[in-house]
Amino acid sequence: MTEAKKENRIIFICWLAYAAAYVGRLNYSASIVAIVASMGVAKSQAGLVSSCFFFAYGAGQLVNGILSKKYNSRIMVFFSLVSSSVLNLAMPLCGSISLMKYIWLANGAVQSILWSTLIKTISEHVSDGKISKAIVVMSTPVAAGTLGAYGLSAFFVKFFTWRYTFFAASAVLVSAAFIWFFSYGNEMPKVLEVKAKEKSEKTRVPVPLIFFLASVCLAGIANGFVKDGINTWVPSVLYESFGISQSFSILLTLLLPIVSLCGATVVAAVHKKIRSVSVMNMIFYVIGVAVCSGILFTLKIRSLAFLMILFTLTACLMSMINNVITSIFPLDMRRVLGSGFLAGLVNSFCYVGSTVTSYTLGSVAQKQGWNMVFVIMLCVCAAAAVASLAGIALERKNKAVWISAE
Repeated sequence: MTEAKKENRIIFICWLAYAAAYVGRLNYSASIVAIVASMGVAKSQAGLVSSCFFFAYGAGQLVNGILSKKYNSRIMVFFSLVSSSVLNLAMPLCGSISLMKYIWLANGAVQSILWSTLIKTISEHVSDGKISKAIVVMSTPVAAGTLGAYGLSAFFVKFFTWRYTFFAASAVLVSAAFIWFFSYGNEMPKVLEVKAKEKSEKTRVPVPLIFFLASVCLAGIANGFVKDGINTWVPSVLYESFGISQSFSILLTLLLPIVSLCGATVVAAVHKKIRSVSVMNMIFYVIGVAVCSGILFTLKIRSLAFLMILFTLTACLMSMINNVITSIFPLDMRRVLGSGFLAGLVNSFCYVGSTVTSYTLGSVAQKQGWNMVFVIMLCVCAAAAVASLAGIALERKNKAVWISAE
């Protein structure tokens, strides 16, 4: 097999593993409106299950980002996917929302192995000539997995029960695990020079770079908050505010990941013109402020069509920002700091936002209504735009010094 084919194979199985993981993590959020109705629990209680996943995933990202350079990627990714499959199988078999919290907490912990390990694998096994292709490809598994999770949920809620969504996700995860394991191969030469990696590991991190990383991480917190807030609660907004059936509200939510797939292509094109991650983040968050303002107005005039357009645009923006922070940024900086470490670090901060959003927004919606939910999202986008502006100043002043560390 030629080197080009090996690189393509690595990119594909990394994509497959992460897309499958998203099916096995967002299936709960996709089914939450049906779970709330069938189990008779409060939105805040149901949201706490998602928050448990996000907490374990975010904390695990930080740990696994540090340890990923020591991992056997083939074994660890296989272990993560199989373990997540078993936990998905357990979810519909328990009849208590309290027990679900602990199962989903464990799911977050085992899935936290994946992203930093996958980005490390791409960084090590894909040549510079194909990194841009890898960035584009790895911008799409989130949207593809979201589409899969919500599609399965809409089908099973309509024709069977939400419990079958977890059985299907379990099958997807275990299938992806075995494809990964047998396609990975035993001899995969590393394309990054060891000398460059050793130098990067020994280089002291300049203080301005630490502040720059902090600005990116703050943007990541906002991204997780808004992105997973939209993914989790849009079906409930449609169900409660417009009287749409549970299955149809989930089906309409499928528009979000479909449009987000287009966003992956857009962000790759934007990255060719704008190399700065902070500039891209600031632009997208400023647009996010405008879109959240539009959602508040549209909720008042009760236009479902306009509301869905704005929801899909918000989801697309957040998907693009997530691609910038968790994929483009670690691979662009792979010779300054380890890509696996960076991927784990920034993704853990994204999930700080995700941890807060499910319970917080569910509680706010229950007490103060959906308008206040989107006021909060607007403020979060504005704060992230300010953080990104600070990142631009740091990046322009110091980037030449950082890159000299290669």
